[in-house]
Amino acid sequence: MNTGIKNKLIIISSPSGAGKTTLCKLLIKKMKNINLSISYTSRSKRLNEVNGKDYYFVSKKKFENLKEKNFFIETAKNFNNLYGSPYKNINKSIKNNQHILFDIDWKGARKIRRNYNKENILDFFILPPSKSELKRRLKKRGRDNNKEISLRLSYAIDEMKHYNEYKYVLINDNVKNTVEDIIKIIEYNNLISKNKRLLQLKLNKIINP
Repeated sequence: MNTGIKNKLIIISSPSGAGKTTLCKLLIKKMKNINLSISYTSRSKRLNEVNGKDYYFVSKKKFENLKEKNFFIETAKNFNNLYGSPYKNINKSIKNNQHILFDIDWKGARKIRRNYNKENILDFFILPPSKSELKRRLKKRGRDNNKEISLRLSYAIDEMKHYNEYKYVLINDNVKNTVEDIIKIIEYNNLISKNKRLLQLKLNKIINP
């Protein structure tokens, strides 16, 4: 009988500039048994982004068609761009006995919680050290003009109000330390889950010999 680690749905959310995408990439590098859920998006591909690795880039019409076919677990609209997580990613991870990692916002996280057992979900909300640091990071990225940065900051403040919907809240003042903290929390939950299953097996033998 298999008493190994049951796969988890790991959600990482944060406002723009708080570092969730960087954290997700580092987690994939550091953990062998985790698979990133690559989202579909209608936005344009940025420099150095790779289709099928960073996102699946599709037209808005194609995205809407997939949505009508119930292709996505969750979808969201941010800054007039559409994003969605396909069911096939979860099915692939279950088949390969891997955890699956979602880089999504609080709205997407809500939808996943509604559709899956909470015991199988580990959700993290990543906060920046301060609003001024968040603004500095957004400017450093060099993607947006001042008007767009102000809009992202306003949106980020609203997003941060949803931190209390998550089981774990971390302040990302050091990427390396934050990644290590996330890994420790995942490993702790793996141990708890494994011990529960082993205990249940032993109890069944004692109570129902």
